[in-house]
Amino acid sequence: MKKKITAAAAFALSVGFSTILFLGTAQAAEGWKAADGEWSYYDPDGQPVTLTWKKSKDSWYFLSENGTLLKHCIFRDKDSNYYVDDEGRMAQSAWIFVNVDNGAGDEFEEGWYYFGADGKGCRRKSSGFKRKIGDGTYIFDENGKMLSGWFDEDGNMIDHSDAPFVEGVYYARADGRLLTDEWLDYGNIDEGIGGSDLDSEVAGRNYMDYEKMWIFFDSHSKKVKSNGDRLRQKTINGAQYGFDENGVMIPWWSKVASINNADKSNPSSDVSARYYSGYDGGVLLKNTWFWMYPSQNLDMDDYYDQEASWWHTDNSGQVYRDSIRRINGRSYAFDGIGRMQTGFVLFDGKSEFVAQYDVDNWSSEDFIEGNIYGIEKTDLYLFSPDELNDGSMKTGQDIAVALDDGVFHFGFASNGKAFGNRNHLQKKEDRYYINGLRLDADEEYGYGVVKVEDGSDIYYQVVDTSGKVVEGKRRVVRDKDGGYLLIIRNRFAAWCGDEDKPRWRNGNEGSGFYHYDKENTEDHFAEGLIAAPGTPPDTSGLSEEERLNF
Repeated sequence: MKKKITAAAAFALSVGFSTILFLGTAQAAEGWKAADGEWSYYDPDGQPVTLTWKKSKDSWYFLSENGTLLKHCIFRDKDSNYYVDDEGRMAQSAWIFVNVDNGAGDEFEEGWYYFGADGKGCRRKSSGFKRKIGDGTYIFDENGKMLSGWFDEDGNMIDHSDAPFVEGVYYARADGRLLTDEWLDYGNIDEGIGGSDLDSEVAGRNYMDYEKMWIFFDSHSKKVKSNGDRLRQKTINGAQYGFDENGVMIPWWSKVASINNADKSNPSSDVSARYYSGYDGGVLLKNTWFWMYPSQNLDMDDYYDQEASWWHTDNSGQVYRDSIRRINGRSYAFDGIGRMQTGFVLFDGKSEFVAQYDVDNWSSEDFIEGNIYGIEKTDLYLFSPDELNDGSMKTGQDIAVALDDGVFHFGFASNGKAFGNRNHLQKKEDRYYINGLRLDADEEYGYGVVKVEDGSDIYYQVVDTSGKVVEGKRRVVRDKDGGYLLIIRNRFAAWCGDEDKPRWRNGNEGSGFYHYDKENTEDHFAEGLIAAPGTPPDTSGLSEEERLNF
Protein backbone atom coordinates (compact mmCIF):
# COMPACT_ATOMS: atom_id res chain seq x y z
CA MET A 1 0.00 0.00 0.00
CA LYS A 2 1.40 3.42 -0.92
CA LYS A 3 1.88 5.94 1.91
CA LYS A 4 0.29 9.33 1.50
CA ILE A 5 2.33 12.54 2.12
CA THR A 6 0.21 15.22 3.72
CA ALA A 7 0.49 18.94 2.93
CA ALA A 8 2.19 19.53 6.29
CA ALA A 9 4.82 16.90 5.52
CA ALA A 10 5.41 18.34 2.07
CA PHE A 11 5.81 21.83 3.57
CA ALA A 12 8.41 20.56 6.06
CA LEU A 13 10.37 18.99 3.22
CA SER A 14 10.25 22.20 1.19
CA VAL A 15 11.79 24.32 3.97
CA GLY A 16 14.56 21.83 4.62
CA PHE A 17 13.73 20.54 8.08
CA SER A 18 13.38 16.87 9.11
CA THR A 19 10.71 14.92 7.31
CA ILE A 20 7.50 14.46 9.28
CA LEU A 21 6.92 10.77 9.24
CA PHE A 22 3.49 9.23 9.09
CA LEU A 23 3.10 5.56 9.90
CA GLY A 24 -0.65 5.94 9.83
CA THR A 25 -3.18 8.69 9.56
CA ALA A 26 -3.97 8.55 13.26
CA GLN A 27 -0.33 8.52 14.53
CA ALA A 28 1.19 11.77 15.91
CA ALA A 29 3.74 13.59 13.68
CA GLU A 30 7.37 14.07 14.82
CA GLY A 31 9.39 16.96 13.32
CA TRP A 32 9.50 20.67 12.64
CA LYS A 33 6.43 22.88 12.54
CA ALA A 34 6.04 26.62 12.16
CA ALA A 35 3.45 28.79 13.88
CA ASP A 36 3.30 32.58 13.77
CA GLY A 37 6.70 32.67 12.08
CA GLU A 38 8.40 30.64 14.83
CA TRP A 39 9.73 27.09 14.38
CA SER A 40 9.30 24.35 16.97
CA TYR A 41 10.14 20.66 17.05
CA TYR A 42 7.58 18.09 18.16
CA ASP A 43 8.29 14.64 19.60
CA PRO A 44 6.37 11.49 18.54
CA ASP A 45 3.70 12.29 21.13
CA GLY A 46 3.13 15.68 19.53
CA GLN A 47 4.76 17.59 22.40
CA PRO A 48 7.16 20.52 21.72
CA VAL A 49 10.82 19.74 22.53
CA THR A 50 12.58 22.24 24.84
CA LEU A 51 16.12 23.01 26.06
CA THR A 52 17.89 20.75 23.62
CA TRP A 53 19.56 20.76 20.22
CA LYS A 54 17.98 19.53 17.00
CA LYS A 55 19.64 19.27 13.61
CA SER A 56 18.28 20.31 10.23
CA LYS A 57 20.43 19.57 7.21
CA ASP A 58 23.95 20.72 8.19
CA SER A 59 22.96 23.08 11.02
CA TRP A 60 22.09 22.67 14.68
CA TYR A 61 19.33 24.64 16.39
CA PHE A 62 18.54 25.09 20.09
CA LEU A 63 14.96 24.90 21.35
CA SER A 64 14.28 27.36 24.15
CA GLU A 65 12.19 26.67 27.25
CA ASN A 66 9.21 27.91 25.24
CA GLY A 67 9.90 25.38 22.53
CA THR A 68 10.87 27.97 19.89
CA LEU A 69 14.27 28.54 18.31
CA LEU A 70 16.78 30.56 20.34
CA LYS A 71 18.32 33.27 18.15
CA HIS A 72 21.08 35.90 18.09
CA CYS A 73 22.59 35.29 21.52
CA ILE A 74 25.30 33.65 23.56
CA PHE A 75 24.18 31.22 26.25
CA ARG A 76 25.37 28.33 28.39
CA ASP A 77 24.14 24.76 28.04
CA LYS A 78 25.52 21.87 30.10
CA ASP A 79 28.54 23.92 31.24
CA SER A 80 29.47 24.95 27.71
CA ASN A 81 29.03 28.24 25.89
CA TYR A 82 27.24 28.38 22.56
CA TYR A 83 26.15 31.04 20.14
CA VAL A 84 23.23 31.04 17.72
CA ASP A 85 22.84 33.54 14.89
CA ASP A 86 19.84 35.52 13.65
CA GLU A 87 18.37 32.38 12.09
CA GLY A 88 19.04 30.26 15.15
CA ARG A 89 21.96 28.33 13.64
CA MET A 90 24.75 27.20 15.97
CA ALA A 91 28.03 29.08 15.40
CA GLN A 92 30.81 26.63 14.54
CA SER A 93 34.51 27.37 13.96
CA ALA A 94 33.73 31.06 14.23
CA TRP A 95 34.75 34.21 16.07
CA ILE A 96 31.79 36.17 17.49
CA PHE A 97 31.85 39.64 19.03
CA VAL A 98 29.45 39.70 21.97
CA ASN A 99 27.89 42.96 23.12
CA VAL A 100 24.66 44.10 24.78
CA ASP A 101 22.72 43.28 21.62
CA ASN A 102 23.57 39.59 21.66
CA GLY A 103 24.09 38.58 25.25
CA ALA A 104 26.72 40.67 27.04
CA GLY A 105 25.75 41.24 30.63
CA ASP A 106 26.45 39.87 34.08
CA GLU A 107 27.65 36.46 32.88
CA PHE A 108 29.29 37.36 29.54
CA GLU A 109 31.44 40.47 29.22
CA GLU A 110 31.60 42.36 25.98
CA GLY A 111 34.37 41.08 23.75
CA TRP A 112 35.42 38.37 21.31
CA TYR A 113 34.53 34.70 21.81
CA TYR A 114 35.50 31.67 19.75
CA PHE A 115 33.30 28.66 19.09
CA GLY A 116 34.89 25.45 17.87
CA ALA A 117 33.82 22.89 15.27
CA ASP A 118 31.47 21.33 17.85
CA GLY A 119 29.96 24.73 18.62
CA LYS A 120 31.41 24.89 22.12
CA GLY A 121 33.02 28.15 23.17
CA CYS A 122 36.68 28.15 24.15
CA ARG A 123 37.18 28.67 27.90
CA ARG A 124 40.04 28.49 30.37
CA LYS A 125 40.40 24.96 31.73
CA SER A 126 42.47 23.42 34.49
CA SER A 127 44.39 21.41 31.89
CA GLY A 128 45.76 24.52 30.20
CA PHE A 129 45.03 28.12 29.38
CA LYS A 130 46.39 28.41 25.79
CA ARG A 131 44.27 27.42 22.81
CA LYS A 132 45.55 26.88 19.26
CA ILE A 133 43.12 28.27 16.65
CA GLY A 134 44.17 28.28 13.03
CA ASP A 135 47.64 29.80 12.81
CA GLY A 136 47.38 31.56 16.16
CA THR A 137 47.40 30.81 19.89
CA TYR A 138 44.98 32.57 22.24
CA ILE A 139 44.09 32.88 25.92
CA PHE A 140 40.47 32.95 27.16
CA ASP A 141 39.03 33.61 30.61
CA GLU A 142 36.73 31.26 32.55
CA ASN A 143 33.67 32.58 30.73
CA GLY A 144 35.21 32.31 27.26
CA LYS A 145 36.17 35.92 26.56
CA MET A 146 39.36 36.33 24.53
CA LEU A 147 42.05 38.25 26.42
CA SER A 148 44.89 40.49 25.31
CA GLY A 149 47.86 42.18 26.93
CA TRP A 150 50.48 40.74 29.28
CA PHE A 151 50.13 37.38 31.09
CA ASP A 152 52.21 35.69 33.76
CA GLU A 153 53.57 32.14 33.76
CA ASP A 154 50.13 30.72 34.61
CA GLY A 155 48.28 32.77 32.01
CA ASN A 156 46.87 35.32 34.47
CA MET A 157 46.48 38.85 33.18
CA ILE A 158 48.87 41.49 34.51
CA ASP A 159 46.50 44.43 34.86
CA HIS A 160 48.22 46.83 37.21
CA SER A 161 51.95 47.23 36.83
CA ASP A 162 54.29 50.05 35.89
CA ALA A 163 56.57 47.53 34.20
CA PRO A 164 54.42 44.60 33.01
CA PHE A 165 57.27 43.26 30.84
CA VAL A 166 59.11 42.24 34.05
CA GLU A 167 56.41 39.84 35.28
CA GLY A 168 55.03 39.15 31.82
CA VAL A 169 55.76 35.82 30.15
CA TYR A 170 53.20 35.94 27.33
CA TYR A 171 51.86 38.84 25.30
CA ALA A 172 48.85 39.18 23.00
CA ARG A 173 48.07 42.20 20.87
CA ALA A 174 44.55 43.61 20.56
CA ASP A 175 43.58 40.82 18.15
CA GLY A 176 44.28 38.32 20.93
CA ARG A 177 46.92 36.33 19.10
CA LEU A 178 49.86 35.46 21.33
CA LEU A 179 53.14 36.56 19.83
CA THR A 180 54.88 33.40 18.69
CA ASP A 181 58.31 33.30 17.06
CA GLU A 182 57.98 37.07 16.91
CA TRP A 183 59.66 40.22 18.14
CA LEU A 184 57.83 42.81 20.21
CA ASP A 185 58.95 46.42 20.17
CA TYR A 186 58.02 47.40 23.71
CA GLY A 187 57.98 51.04 22.65
CA ASN A 188 54.91 50.40 20.50
CA ILE A 189 52.80 49.35 23.49
CA ASP A 190 54.30 51.38 26.32
CA GLU A 191 56.22 54.59 26.70
CA GLY A 192 59.01 53.22 24.55
CA ILE A 193 62.50 54.47 25.23
CA GLY A 194 63.18 53.73 28.88
CA GLY A 195 59.89 51.89 29.42
CA SER A 196 60.86 51.54 33.06
CA ASP A 197 63.44 53.08 35.36
CA LEU A 198 64.88 49.70 36.28
CA ASP A 199 68.34 48.23 36.18
CA SER A 200 69.19 45.09 34.28
CA GLU A 201 71.55 43.06 36.43
CA VAL A 202 72.59 40.96 33.46
CA ALA A 203 73.33 43.94 31.22
CA GLY A 204 74.62 46.21 33.98
CA ARG A 205 72.64 49.13 32.56
CA ASN A 206 69.47 51.04 33.24
CA TYR A 207 66.63 50.69 30.74
CA MET A 208 66.38 54.47 30.55
CA ASP A 209 69.65 54.29 28.60
CA TYR A 210 68.23 51.92 26.01
CA GLU A 211 67.35 53.20 22.56
CA LYS A 212 64.70 50.52 22.08
CA MET A 213 63.44 47.60 24.12
CA TRP A 214 63.05 44.45 22.04
CA ILE A 215 61.47 41.27 23.47
CA PHE A 216 61.24 37.94 21.67
CA PHE A 217 58.62 35.19 22.13
CA ASP A 218 59.59 31.64 21.17
CA SER A 219 57.67 28.89 19.38
CA HIS A 220 55.74 28.20 22.63
CA SER A 221 54.80 31.92 22.84
CA LYS A 222 57.02 32.34 25.92
CA LYS A 223 59.28 35.33 26.43
CA VAL A 224 62.95 34.47 26.04
CA LYS A 225 64.90 35.53 29.13
CA SER A 226 67.87 34.57 31.27
CA ASN A 227 67.24 32.56 34.41
CA GLY A 228 70.05 34.06 36.41
CA ASP A 229 72.79 36.63 36.12
CA ARG A 230 74.22 35.20 32.90
CA LEU A 231 73.20 36.45 29.49
CA ARG A 232 70.73 34.16 27.69
CA GLN A 233 71.91 33.43 24.14
CA LYS A 234 69.44 32.42 21.44
CA THR A 235 69.85 31.97 17.70
CA ILE A 236 66.97 33.50 15.77
CA ASN A 237 66.86 33.31 11.97
CA GLY A 238 70.55 32.51 11.83
CA ALA A 239 71.71 35.38 14.07
CA GLN A 240 72.52 35.24 17.75
CA TYR A 241 71.01 37.61 20.32
CA GLY A 242 71.43 38.19 24.04
CA PHE A 243 68.59 38.60 26.54
CA ASP A 244 68.56 39.71 30.16
CA GLU A 245 66.58 38.55 33.20
CA ASN A 246 63.49 40.51 32.06
CA GLY A 247 63.62 39.27 28.48
CA VAL A 248 64.93 42.50 26.99
CA MET A 249 67.40 42.18 24.14
CA ILE A 250 70.61 44.09 24.81
CA PRO A 251 71.29 46.23 21.73
CA TRP A 252 73.85 48.95 21.13
CA TRP A 253 75.66 50.87 18.46
CA SER A 254 79.40 51.34 18.48
CA LYS A 255 80.33 54.95 18.99
CA VAL A 256 81.96 56.85 16.14
CA ALA A 257 84.51 59.53 16.88
CA SER A 258 82.87 62.35 14.93
CA ILE A 259 79.89 63.19 12.75
CA ASN A 260 79.93 65.85 10.04
CA ASN A 261 76.56 67.62 10.09
CA ALA A 262 77.46 70.36 7.65
CA ASP A 263 74.78 68.97 5.34
CA LYS A 264 71.69 68.28 7.47
CA SER A 265 70.22 65.99 4.79
CA ASN A 266 73.37 63.88 4.71
CA PRO A 267 75.29 63.57 7.97
CA SER A 268 78.46 61.51 7.55
CA SER A 269 80.62 59.68 10.03
CA ASP A 270 84.41 59.53 10.13
CA VAL A 271 84.29 55.72 10.32
CA SER A 272 81.61 53.10 9.83
CA ALA A 273 79.59 52.19 12.91
CA ARG A 274 79.09 48.63 14.10
CA TYR A 275 75.90 47.21 15.48
CA TYR A 276 75.79 44.60 18.24
CA SER A 277 72.63 42.62 18.83
CA GLY A 278 73.58 41.97 22.40
CA TYR A 279 75.88 43.08 25.19
CA ASP A 280 78.55 41.12 27.05
CA GLY A 281 78.54 38.13 24.72
CA GLY A 282 75.84 39.32 22.26
CA VAL A 283 76.56 38.76 18.59
CA LEU A 284 78.10 41.36 16.31
CA LEU A 285 76.05 41.50 13.13
CA LYS A 286 78.25 40.60 10.17
CA ASN A 287 77.41 40.59 6.47
CA THR A 288 73.71 40.99 7.18
CA TRP A 289 70.71 43.31 6.93
CA PHE A 290 69.04 44.76 10.01
CA TRP A 291 66.21 47.24 10.62
CA MET A 292 66.96 49.85 13.27
CA TYR A 293 67.08 53.56 13.95
CA PRO A 294 70.51 55.18 14.48
CA SER A 295 72.08 55.89 17.82
CA GLN A 296 72.00 59.38 19.25
CA ASN A 297 75.67 59.62 18.34
CA LEU A 298 74.94 58.95 14.64
CA ASP A 299 71.79 61.04 14.09
CA MET A 300 70.09 62.73 17.01
CA ASP A 301 66.87 63.60 15.15
CA ASP A 302 66.25 60.09 13.85
CA TYR A 303 67.23 58.70 17.25
CA TYR A 304 64.55 60.68 19.09
CA ASP A 305 61.98 60.15 16.29
CA GLN A 306 62.79 56.41 16.24
CA GLU A 307 63.06 56.68 12.45
CA ALA A 308 64.21 53.20 11.50
CA SER A 309 66.06 52.25 8.33
CA TRP A 310 67.71 49.23 6.77
CA TRP A 311 71.45 48.87 7.31
CA HIS A 312 73.93 46.29 6.02
CA THR A 313 77.22 45.23 7.54
CA ASP A 314 80.32 43.83 5.87
CA ASN A 315 82.31 40.78 6.94
CA SER A 316 83.95 42.76 9.74
CA GLY A 317 80.64 44.09 11.08
CA GLN A 318 81.02 47.65 9.77
CA VAL A 319 77.94 49.17 8.13
CA TYR A 320 78.21 50.16 4.48
CA ARG A 321 78.12 53.94 4.08
CA ASP A 322 78.49 56.57 1.37
CA SER A 323 78.31 53.97 -1.37
CA ILE A 324 76.32 51.83 -3.78
CA ARG A 325 76.93 48.19 -2.91
CA ARG A 326 76.21 44.90 -4.62
CA ILE A 327 74.50 42.49 -2.19
CA ASN A 328 73.17 39.08 -3.19
CA GLY A 329 73.03 40.05 -6.84
CA ARG A 330 71.30 43.42 -6.33
CA SER A 331 72.59 46.95 -5.79
CA TYR A 332 71.64 49.20 -2.86
CA ALA A 333 72.43 52.79 -1.84
CA PHE A 334 73.69 53.88 1.58
CA ASP A 335 74.06 57.41 2.90
CA GLY A 336 76.90 58.99 4.87
CA ILE A 337 76.22 57.06 8.10
CA GLY A 338 74.95 53.84 6.51
CA ARG A 339 71.17 54.05 6.11
CA MET A 340 69.78 52.36 3.01
CA GLN A 341 68.16 54.87 0.67
CA THR A 342 65.11 54.40 -1.55
CA GLY A 343 63.38 56.43 -4.26
CA PHE A 344 65.42 58.85 -6.38
CA VAL A 345 69.00 59.00 -5.14
CA LEU A 346 71.86 61.25 -6.25
CA PHE A 347 75.48 60.13 -6.04
CA ASP A 348 78.67 61.84 -7.06
CA GLY A 349 80.23 58.80 -8.63
CA LYS A 350 79.43 55.76 -6.50
CA SER A 351 81.33 56.80 -3.40
CA GLU A 352 79.67 60.01 -2.27
CA PHE A 353 75.99 60.14 -1.42
CA VAL A 354 74.43 63.54 -2.20
CA ALA A 355 70.65 63.44 -1.68
CA GLN A 356 67.54 61.26 -1.58
CA TYR A 357 64.01 62.16 -2.71
CA ASP A 358 60.75 60.26 -2.38
CA VAL A 359 59.36 59.48 -5.83
CA ASP A 360 56.31 61.71 -5.37
CA ASN A 361 58.33 64.74 -4.25
CA TRP A 362 58.63 65.96 -7.83
CA SER A 363 56.53 66.38 -10.95
CA SER A 364 57.42 65.39 -14.52
CA GLU A 365 58.11 69.05 -15.27
CA ASP A 366 60.81 69.13 -12.58
CA PHE A 367 62.70 66.36 -14.38
CA ILE A 368 62.31 68.03 -17.78
CA GLU A 369 63.47 71.40 -16.50
CA GLY A 370 66.08 70.01 -14.09
CA ASN A 371 64.59 71.68 -11.01
CA ILE A 372 65.85 69.01 -8.60
CA TYR A 373 68.69 70.06 -6.31
CA GLY A 374 72.00 68.53 -7.38
CA ILE A 375 70.67 66.85 -10.50
CA GLU A 376 72.82 68.88 -12.91
CA LYS A 377 76.13 67.88 -11.29
CA THR A 378 75.57 64.38 -9.95
CA ASP A 379 74.25 61.04 -11.16
CA LEU A 380 70.60 60.09 -10.71
CA TYR A 381 69.58 56.56 -9.68
CA LEU A 382 66.28 54.92 -8.79
CA PHE A 383 65.91 52.47 -5.92
CA SER A 384 62.67 50.67 -5.20
CA PRO A 385 60.36 52.81 -3.00
CA ASP A 386 59.25 49.61 -1.23
CA GLU A 387 61.68 50.22 1.62
CA LEU A 388 60.47 47.40 3.85
CA ASN A 389 60.58 44.61 1.27
CA ASP A 390 62.97 45.71 -1.47
CA GLY A 391 64.97 48.95 -1.87
CA SER A 392 67.18 47.60 -4.67
CA MET A 393 68.40 49.52 -7.73
CA LYS A 394 66.02 49.66 -10.69
CA THR A 395 67.28 49.37 -14.26
CA GLY A 396 65.56 49.16 -17.65
CA GLN A 397 63.94 51.33 -20.28
CA ASP A 398 60.34 51.17 -19.09
CA ILE A 399 59.96 51.65 -15.33
CA ALA A 400 56.62 53.09 -14.20
CA VAL A 401 56.99 55.64 -11.38
CA ALA A 402 54.17 57.50 -9.58
CA LEU A 403 55.30 61.15 -9.51
CA ASP A 404 53.43 64.03 -7.95
CA ASP A 405 51.44 64.63 -11.18
CA GLY A 406 50.78 61.04 -12.24
CA VAL A 407 52.45 57.83 -13.39
CA PHE A 408 55.34 58.30 -15.84
CA HIS A 409 57.93 56.03 -17.40
CA PHE A 410 61.65 56.18 -16.69
CA GLY A 411 64.79 54.56 -18.05
CA PHE A 412 68.01 53.62 -16.27
CA ALA A 413 71.11 51.96 -17.73
CA SER A 414 72.47 48.63 -16.51
CA ASN A 415 74.83 50.56 -14.20
CA GLY A 416 71.84 52.31 -12.67
CA LYS A 417 72.47 55.80 -14.06
CA ALA A 418 69.50 57.58 -15.55
CA PHE A 419 69.22 57.93 -19.31
CA GLY A 420 69.54 61.65 -20.04
CA ASN A 421 71.61 62.03 -16.87
CA ARG A 422 72.66 65.49 -15.60
CA ASN A 423 70.06 67.40 -17.68
CA HIS A 424 71.32 66.04 -21.02
CA LEU A 425 68.63 64.78 -23.40
CA GLN A 426 69.50 61.25 -24.53
CA LYS A 427 68.08 59.05 -27.26
CA LYS A 428 67.99 55.37 -26.37
CA GLU A 429 66.60 52.87 -28.87
CA ASP A 430 64.21 55.31 -30.59
CA ARG A 431 63.08 56.97 -27.37
CA TYR A 432 64.15 60.19 -25.66
CA TYR A 433 64.96 60.57 -21.95
CA ILE A 434 65.85 63.54 -19.77
CA ASN A 435 67.00 62.88 -16.18
CA GLY A 436 65.57 59.40 -16.55
CA LEU A 437 62.10 60.57 -17.60
CA ARG A 438 60.93 59.13 -20.91
CA LEU A 439 59.27 61.75 -23.08
CA ASP A 440 55.94 60.16 -23.93
CA ALA A 441 53.09 61.84 -25.81
CA ASP A 442 50.01 62.78 -23.79
CA GLU A 443 47.35 60.05 -24.05
CA GLU A 444 44.74 62.70 -24.90
CA TYR A 445 46.71 63.78 -27.98
CA GLY A 446 48.37 60.56 -29.08
CA TYR A 447 51.49 62.30 -30.38
CA GLY A 448 54.00 64.80 -29.04
CA VAL A 449 57.11 66.60 -30.24
CA VAL A 450 60.60 66.50 -28.70
CA LYS A 451 63.10 69.30 -29.26
CA VAL A 452 66.63 68.01 -29.89
CA GLU A 453 69.74 70.16 -29.64
CA ASP A 454 72.80 68.47 -31.13
CA GLY A 455 75.46 71.13 -31.05
CA SER A 456 74.41 73.76 -33.57
CA ASP A 457 71.83 71.42 -35.07
CA ILE A 458 68.38 71.98 -33.58
CA TYR A 459 65.53 69.81 -34.80
CA TYR A 460 62.30 68.18 -33.65
CA GLN A 461 60.97 64.65 -33.69
CA VAL A 462 57.48 63.21 -33.25
CA VAL A 463 56.92 60.51 -30.59
CA ASP A 464 53.90 58.40 -29.67
CA THR A 465 52.41 57.62 -26.25
CA SER A 466 55.12 55.04 -25.55
CA GLY A 467 57.84 57.57 -26.40
CA LYS A 468 58.81 55.83 -29.65
CA VAL A 469 60.02 58.14 -32.42
CA VAL A 470 57.64 58.24 -35.38
CA GLU A 471 59.70 58.23 -38.56
CA GLY A 472 59.06 58.55 -42.27
CA LYS A 473 60.46 60.23 -45.38
CA ARG A 474 57.13 61.95 -46.07
CA ARG A 475 54.61 61.04 -43.41
CA VAL A 476 51.44 62.52 -41.94
CA VAL A 477 49.96 61.44 -38.59
CA ARG A 478 46.79 62.75 -37.03
CA ASP A 479 46.56 63.58 -33.35
CA LYS A 480 43.45 63.06 -31.26
CA ASP A 481 42.79 66.80 -31.30
CA GLY A 482 42.05 66.66 -35.03
CA GLY A 483 45.31 68.15 -36.27
CA TYR A 484 48.04 66.71 -38.47
CA LEU A 485 51.73 66.41 -37.68
CA LEU A 486 53.89 66.51 -40.80
CA ILE A 487 57.16 64.56 -40.91
CA ILE A 488 59.88 65.05 -43.52
CA ARG A 489 62.96 62.82 -43.47
CA ASN A 490 62.13 61.58 -39.93
CA ARG A 491 61.89 65.11 -38.52
CA PHE A 492 58.87 67.13 -37.49
CA ALA A 493 58.11 69.82 -40.09
CA ALA A 494 54.83 71.47 -39.11
CA TRP A 495 51.43 71.07 -37.53
CA CYS A 496 48.33 71.58 -39.65
CA GLY A 497 44.80 71.98 -38.44
CA ASP A 498 43.05 71.52 -41.79
CA GLU A 499 39.99 69.32 -41.91
CA ASP A 500 41.40 67.45 -44.91
CA LYS A 501 44.65 65.56 -44.72
CA PRO A 502 47.59 67.46 -46.27
CA ARG A 503 49.10 65.95 -49.44
CA TRP A 504 52.61 65.80 -50.81
CA ARG A 505 52.86 67.67 -54.09
CA ASN A 506 55.31 69.17 -56.53
CA GLY A 507 53.67 72.55 -57.09
CA ASN A 508 54.48 76.06 -58.13
CA GLU A 509 55.74 76.86 -54.64
CA GLY A 510 58.00 73.81 -54.57
CA SER A 511 57.90 70.20 -53.39
CA GLY A 512 56.36 69.53 -49.99
CA PHE A 513 53.16 69.15 -48.04
CA TYR A 514 50.29 71.25 -49.30
CA HIS A 515 46.90 72.08 -47.91
CA TYR A 516 44.28 69.91 -49.49
CA ASP A 517 40.69 71.05 -49.96
CA LYS A 518 38.42 68.42 -51.46
CA GLU A 519 35.62 70.94 -51.82
CA ASN A 520 37.63 73.11 -54.19
CA THR A 521 37.28 71.09 -57.37
CA GLU A 522 39.14 73.65 -59.47
CA ASP A 523 42.28 73.54 -57.35
CA HIS A 524 42.51 71.23 -54.33
CA PHE A 525 45.86 72.82 -53.40
CA ALA A 526 44.87 76.45 -53.71
CA GLU A 527 45.79 77.22 -50.08
CA GLY A 528 49.43 76.46 -50.87
CA LEU A 529 52.52 74.95 -49.32
CA ILE A 530 52.68 74.09 -45.61
CA ALA A 531 56.14 72.53 -45.19
CA ALA A 532 58.97 71.77 -47.58
CA PRO A 533 62.30 69.93 -47.28
CA GLY A 534 65.05 72.15 -45.95
CA THR A 535 62.76 74.81 -44.49
CA PRO A 536 62.75 75.53 -40.73
CA PRO A 537 60.16 73.54 -38.76
CA ASP A 538 57.02 75.37 -37.73
CA THR A 539 56.02 74.57 -34.09
CA SER A 540 53.62 77.49 -33.70
CA GLY A 541 50.52 75.33 -34.20
CA LEU A 542 51.41 72.79 -31.53
CA SER A 543 49.40 72.79 -28.32
CA GLU A 544 51.22 73.14 -25.00
CA GLU A 545 50.50 69.48 -24.23
CA GLU A 546 52.20 68.35 -27.44
CA ARG A 547 55.40 70.26 -26.64
CA LEU A 548 57.13 67.68 -24.50
CA ASN A 549 60.36 69.49 -23.56
CA PHE A 550 60.08 73.04 -24.88
